[in-house]
Amino acid sequence: MPLTISKHDSPEKKKEKEKMANLIRSHREIDLVAKGIEYLPDHKKKVDFIEYYQSFLSNYDKKDKRMVRYSFEKFTDFLKSRNLHNHKQPLKASTITNAVCEDFKEYLKSDKAGLTGETPQNYFARFKKVIKQATLNGLFNTNPTDGIIFQRGGNKPTLKKQVLTIHELKKLANTECGNNEVKRAFLFACFTGLGMAEIKKITWLNIDDEKLITRREKSGIAINIKLSISALTLLGKRGKADENVFDLAISDTAISKNLKHWVKKAEIDKSISFYCGRHTYAVLLLMNGANLKTCADAMAQTSTQHTIKYLNYVDSLKDEATSNLPNIF
Repeated sequence: MPLTISKHDSPEKKKEKEKMANLIRSHREIDLVAKGIEYLPDHKKKVDFIEYYQSFLSNYDKKDKRMVRYSFEKFTDFLKSRNLHNHKQPLKASTITNAVCEDFKEYLKSDKAGLTGETPQNYFARFKKVIKQATLNGLFNTNPTDGIIFQRGGNKPTLKKQVLTIHELKKLANTECGNNEVKRAFLFACFTGLGMAEIKKITWLNIDDEKLITRREKSGIAINIKLSISALTLLGKRGKADENVFDLAISDTAISKNLKHWVKKAEIDKSISFYCGRHTYAVLLLMNGANLKTCADAMAQTSTQHTIKYLNYVDSLKDEATSNLPNIF
């Protein structure tokens, strides 16, 4: 209800209303100024956004907590790659602008982040969840992720560029790679579904009676699979129990570069990252008669929810093959 001064008001009442009107005007001026300069109270300015993110994570108890944690890890990697944060100083909320959030989205989609499929989008969605809560808590005057849209890529069949056929695997096996350990490790991933983190850690103790026994790095789920002839061949001569099976002492970036040059040298026109070995393994299993449950178990997945995309890919290959059968009429 608007504040008005009536001719019937007493002098004292008029004076009181004038004071109140001046107070309201002052508060309104502060609001207008704040919107123009991203004003935050002093105690909000001192909040370290990294500490806020960690606090959010420690108090978060929903099913996607693991993904929120991974998004935080990728965010800190991003900050480091852009020199936006040094650990000696707090990360001020004013640093997290719309442009920075947009850049983080592009980082998640880049090869440098090492993510594939819907993972970049899922990580950014969790990041936005934290930003939204931080905005509600007053760390931001306006939500810096507003207006940022993560495109799914429409109907583009992205999986086709991430899966190698048996013919292409043979081409890679017969093509020299700049780093032979990268070659062995990647081909082993294509026949076991291991990610780079697991490949780097497995020792000969994990190889027992032609079986691979280890755990997924992300989930801790046990892996116990019988190795194929190709996988056993790639192992080479057995070493000591505590020795690493693959000597991958170089950085992840160097591994990616070796892989990229090797694939190009083999004249394979596909966008392949190390994680694509896992995609290839799933498709090979399904193409060779494994059902969804068997495939999910072999890949140490708790359900077939994520395995279905591989089945859809295999089905698309079958449709393509049958539609291209020769016409006899």
